Amino acid sequence: MATLQKIRNRGTLLVIVIGVALLAFVLGDLLTSGTTLFGRAQDKAFVVNDEVISTKEYADKITEFEEFQKMVSGQSSLDENTVAQIREAVYQQMVRRRLLEHQAGKLGLSVSKEEINDLVHGESISPVLQQLPFFVDPQTGIFSRAALINFLNTINMPSPNPEEQAIVNQYKSLWLFIEEMVRTQRLEEKYITLLSGAVITNDAEAKSNFEHSQQNADITYVVQNYFAIPDSVVTVSDKEIRAYYDKHKKSYRLEAPLVKLSYFTKQVLPSEEDYAAVEAESRVAFEELQKSQNPASVVSDYSQVPYRDVFVSESMLTPDQIEFVRTAAINEMYGPRLVDDSYQIVKLIDKRVAPDSVHFRMMAIPRGSLVGQDSIVTRFTDSIYTVIREGQSFADVANSLNPSSNGGDVGWAREIDLASFGSEMVEAVFNSPEGELVKLSLPGQEVIIQIEERTRPVNKYKVAIIDMPVIPSEKTSNNIDNELNQFVSTPDVGTRFSELASEKGYMVMPNITVSANEFTLAQIPGSRQVITWAANEKKPGSVKKFDLTNLRVVARVDQVIPAGTAPLSEVSSGIRSQLLNEKKAQKIIADLKAQNLTTIDAYAEAMSSRTDTVRFVNFNTQNITGLGYEPVMNAVAAYAPLNSVVGPFKGNNGVYVSQVTERTQGNESYDADAQKRSMMNEKAYRLQMQSIEVLKDKLGVEDNRYRFF
Repeated sequence: MATLQKIRNRGTLLVIVIGVALLAFVLGDLLTSGTTLFGRAQDKAFVVNDEVISTKEYADKITEFEEFQKMVSGQSSLDENTVAQIREAVYQQMVRRRLLEHQAGKLGLSVSKEEINDLVHGESISPVLQQLPFFVDPQTGIFSRAALINFLNTINMPSPNPEEQAIVNQYKSLWLFIEEMVRTQRLEEKYITLLSGAVITNDAEAKSNFEHSQQNADITYVVQNYFAIPDSVVTVSDKEIRAYYDKHKKSYRLEAPLVKLSYFTKQVLPSEEDYAAVEAESRVAFEELQKSQNPASVVSDYSQVPYRDVFVSESMLTPDQIEFVRTAAINEMYGPRLVDDSYQIVKLIDKRVAPDSVHFRMMAIPRGSLVGQDSIVTRFTDSIYTVIREGQSFADVANSLNPSSNGGDVGWAREIDLASFGSEMVEAVFNSPEGELVKLSLPGQEVIIQIEERTRPVNKYKVAIIDMPVIPSEKTSNNIDNELNQFVSTPDVGTRFSELASEKGYMVMPNITVSANEFTLAQIPGSRQVITWAANEKKPGSVKKFDLTNLRVVARVDQVIPAGTAPLSEVSSGIRSQLLNEKKAQKIIADLKAQNLTTIDAYAEAMSSRTDTVRFVNFNTQNITGLGYEPVMNAVAAYAPLNSVVGPFKGNNGVYVSQVTERTQGNESYDADAQKRSMMNEKAYRLQMQSIEVLKDKLGVEDNRYRFF
């Protein structure tokens, strides 16, 4: 009873304790799961029509596209520029596909499995497949249905070899990627065809367009460019700029934030101490190479470029090396010599006069060692060798074994090109006479070669070259980093960035504006990280140092302008320039009209300009030679009276006065159907470009990639 009473007396306290414990438990679970939920809510690489595309989904698609590009190009790695292009292409493709699928779904458009099968196996092969190098005949350079079938047979055939199966699986993934491209292309084709069908070209329009294309004019003109007139002759008020901005706000839409930052760079260069250290090491390398009978081992110890036990012509040597080998004795050396921030040592091993290159044919038969079939392979090789010796064409035999071997033709090769095959192969190719048939046993294969042609004999040299570049040491890099870290940690660096940087001798690039999705800052390799940081930095005035490969970037965030409509402050200068040109045009035209001029030469004198001529301009000419895009001149070409002075009138670049001196009529026959098809194709192309932009605006696209990439 006493215990029970104590519990009752402390009931309120226990309720509070238990309540706090439960609250802690619930909050703990909520905060833990909430972190995940919050992360999911924030993990938006971009959003299309309220559909969230996560950073993982976007990154996976980029990786997929990169692997595709590597396989298409045959490259093992991609450069920074290619990666940037792929990221943007993947984004555009993913956005485009989702916008398209939304509209296609509403319209009942789809691509069935039967259609895909027809685009792959039918009469009308997809344009996507026809453009891929996997399915191109190497001999003709055009699409090969046989190559496509072989590819599909390969990926559908299981292999007992795990390594081969891994490659097959890789190609299967590639095919799924290609198939998705085919499906998307076909769906877009259907959608654009439907849109195009809603816009017709009537007979009158087709006839008019054709007639305009057939009527070409030679025009004499004089122009007074806007840039030749001082801005002070006219006035543009802030009120006028604001009014223009308010009327054209849609033109100043920002898909991603704008970042304003100031920065300077400092190269990480070798110090005098670094040069001295490499020079001292190069002298040791010189002595070792001088004493050694095995140049390959010494070269491998000191140089990134391995020793090649082959003769090379002077075309593969630098001017300094050529000057040395021409007069040097065998085993003579020069160096260490500093050439382009690298200490070089050269030793002449041997010299001779021989052809620089040899044109030959080759057949290689893999050995059967793994399955105990060496003797069979040897006999087979001997039989081929005998057949050719007895008069059978080498090319015919090679093609019978491998139809795509091009008769075994290797083409022209230098000694260094064959170095990987070994010295025996090099000696056989370069020492055998023309027409000679040679049989060799090389590691893993039996080889038959036949010499076709040789270049004329030249001086060739066998040289050992040690190349020791001078690179910044860790100490040098640390000194530079310490110097910049001290600068970044200066208490008032955010407010006095440019002033403090100038005091230290750094050249600041002030108030640079870039889009948050730009891949590089001022084309500096690896500088995407600077933009990502600045775009996500909440506090203007923040300063940070970035370590690039051989460069350091120190940047300050000046301002981040959010996505949406660009503020007036960012576009006012462009608006002012446009309004200035319009007012200049008004003034120039008014002044010229007041003079009552009648000849184009008189206008040229009044405009302090000279007459010029353009030829073969018609109403449809998009880019006029010397003028660019000037629609008013297209109108002059089509409608101005012949030999009459027309103007002055306002153009994009200045005020023009013109005179059509001649019109010629084309002699093409009018084909109404062909003209309509041509015009419809042009409209379809414009619709294809414009429809996606319209869908973006209507359905909504939110680009957050700058937060993560």
